[in-house]
Amino acid sequence: MELVVSKVLAWSMAFINIFAFSGLIYRFHIYELIPVALGDAYGIGDVIDLLFAFIIIVCWSLSVFSALILSVINFKDNWTFSIKTSLFSTLVLVGYFVVKDSY
Repeated sequence: MELVVSKVLAWSMAFINIFAFSGLIYRFHIYELIPVALGDAYGIGDVIDLLFAFIIIVCWSLSVFSALILSVINFKDNWTFSIKTSLFSTLVLVGYFVVKDSY
């Protein structure tokens, strides 16, 4: 059980970083090239941006949840690792939204 949770934690940490970086590249380089139809408030570019945000939030929640489970399974060995990974994934989540909205 601990091995499965550790793998889920590692993959979710990798995916949150990959999707956050890809979402920022999309937002700064491709988003402005996608036009919005006249009379519409949102376009397909906004939907893609929303999907990036949704995937990042799902990866964040999976990472925090698996870190919590990992610390409950083996508290003596893994509580500092769980806190560090939870803080890092929260930092990536907050950093993504701050940088994305600052442009």
